[in-house]
Order: sequence, then C-alpha cells, then structure tokens
Amino acid sequence: MEPNANNANQLDPLMTLRDAAKVIGRSVRELWREISRGNLARPVPGRPARIFESDVRNYLNHLRAERDKLPKATEEKKYD
Repeated sequence: MEPNANNANQLDPLMTLRDAAKVIGRSVRELWREISRGNLARPVPGRPARIFESDVRNYLNHLRAERDKLPKATEEKKYD
C-alpha cells in the first residue's frame, strides 16, 4: 500500500509537556495536576512525556468556553 499525502496531513503531531505548558501559559507541574483531575488528556507513554496537539487545542477551547460562561462586567471600576 502506497502512502497517501492526504493521510500525512491528518496526523496529529505530539508535543512535549514543556512545550504544551508554554503554549497554555502554565507550568509543567500545573499540567500534571490538570491531567490528574481529568481536565487534560493523559500523555503518550514515553520519555519525555508528550501530548497530542489536538488535546492542547481542546483544553484551550474548554478554558475559553468556561470563561465565556462567566458574567461580563457591565461597568469598569474606578479607583482613586
């Protein structure tokens, strides 16, 4: 069977937890906490630990959805 160029574009790349932490803006330790809570998918076994880029995107989308549920401020507070 010959490799299909379209299949190559559909592969889900892996990134290290360190790189994922940089993208998300959290520490690697915080990512492990989110994984243990079930908020972020478990990494692929191996060293260094790697996670699918799509899992990082899904996690960020989840955070955006949670943020959008919060009530919006109607008025800015002014401090003297």
